[in-house]
Amino acid sequence: MRKRIVVIILLTFLSVAVFGLFSPGATRANAEQTWQRVDFISGIVTAVELNVRKGPSTKHMIVGTLKKNQWVNVLAKMDNGWYVIFDTNTGMVGCVSGKYLLPPNKVDDPGNSTPSTPSAPKPTTAPQPTQAPQAGLSQDEQKILNLINQERAKAGLAALKADASLMDVARLKAKDMVQNNYFSHQSPTYGSPFDMMRQFGITFKTAGENIAGNSTEEGAVKAWMNSEGHRKNILNGNFNYTGIGIYQSPKYGKIFVQMFIGR
Repeated sequence: MRKRIVVIILLTFLSVAVFGLFSPGATRANAEQTWQRVDFISGIVTAVELNVRKGPSTKHMIVGTLKKNQWVNVLAKMDNGWYVIFDTNTGMVGCVSGKYLLPPNKVDDPGNSTPSTPSAPKPTTAPQPTQAPQAGLSQDEQKILNLINQERAKAGLAALKADASLMDVARLKAKDMVQNNYFSHQSPTYGSPFDMMRQFGITFKTAGENIAGNSTEEGAVKAWMNSEGHRKNILNGNFNYTGIGIYQSPKYGKIFVQMFIGR
């Protein structure tokens, strides 16, 4: 019996030390919450404003808030339907209700007026880049970069720099979206934007992605700036590098992908 008590106390201590979630006055039931592995590493907030709490219930203290369409890293799921999340922008770790957090493939992109179409089955192996990273930008890619940096300049932010490796990843994502006929941050080929970046060796402290379907570069940037989630990515001072991919689309005219990273 004494050994069992020691084990429970040790597990409780580890939960507090590693995640810093539970307050000293947490009940025995909360201390014994179990952690479940999730099959996705990022999620999108669906509530207008979502409170992040120290523990997995509304009884726990609020440690921060998340906004609608904001991306967060998902660390684990609790046995009562709450998730443990990590906000890469602020470094905040806490718990949120699963009612207001969904995997990217379950949410239509807020910048797209047309619901996303079903994606193709995921292959057993993901394709690799077929060529070395290209440093040069096409005329259309340069136009997107210029338009984005104009918006950042208006907000007093430093210009984004094109990263050659991230450019190749964004181009692959745009091509993948057209060839597999889907419109989502979650790729059936590469997974989430964060999965894809890591797969191709992109290192970052914080990251994000904007996607759009439009016939012109000006139209794509305008749509992003009119969407709260996309505008926040564009005007995020923590981002300093970007990758841009544009691919001809029979449905939209062009598919635009802009990836952001902060180092």
